[in-house]
Amino acid sequence: MKLQTIALSAVLSFAFAAAAAAQAPVPASYSPSDATASVKSIIDQSIVVFKDQQISAADRERKLRAIAESHFDFTEMSQSAIGYHWKTLTPAQQSEFVPLFTTFIEDAYLSRIESYSVEKINQQIQSSMIQFTRQTTDGPDYAEVYSTVVLQDQKDPIPVNYMMRLGGNEWKIYDITIDSISVIANYRNQFNRVLNTDGYDKLVSLIRQKTAGLQTN
Repeated sequence: MKLQTIALSAVLSFAFAAAAAAQAPVPASYSPSDATASVKSIIDQSIVVFKDQQISAADRERKLRAIAESHFDFTEMSQSAIGYHWKTLTPAQQSEFVPLFTTFIEDAYLSRIESYSVEKINQQIQSSMIQFTRQTTDGPDYAEVYSTVVLQDQKDPIPVNYMMRLGGNEWKIYDITIDSISVIANYRNQFNRVLNTDGYDKLVSLIRQKTAGLQTN
């Protein structure tokens, strides 16, 4: 199984580049608990980490993991990545899969980010811009935040939308679409093929192998 990671790493690259969004700030009418404000928070926090050139690579990774764990709904992401198979898993399997998928996702995007120097990312930040265009809701607990990202080496703005779920009093990301392509749907298509042909144990084995490979690179 080929587990592609480029989509999520691109999200993080866009997010870092988007910190240059002073030209398009979140409107003042948004409250701190608003979904758009939550997206901007992860962008702002991430860029602070990258602008700090005094910290070690290990500390930078630790801080980025903490930001992700605070702003992404990994339980919702895990369930969505499994799709309709989720209800067929035992409670023990569900409890096993969430932290497994969380670690894989974090390692996948961090491995991509580490291939870029801090200087290169900061150069992207200076030459890029994000604009939040609108926000829609689906009931009281779900929202979608729409944005466009302008990168220096791209002719047209790239639409990047954030699917949000309200847990408690905090909005968290559970999926992102880049140019209309869903990050989680990409994994779900791959996972379903393995589950349909080889079952849950095979999927877990493959994810563990991929994660181990990311951690040793």
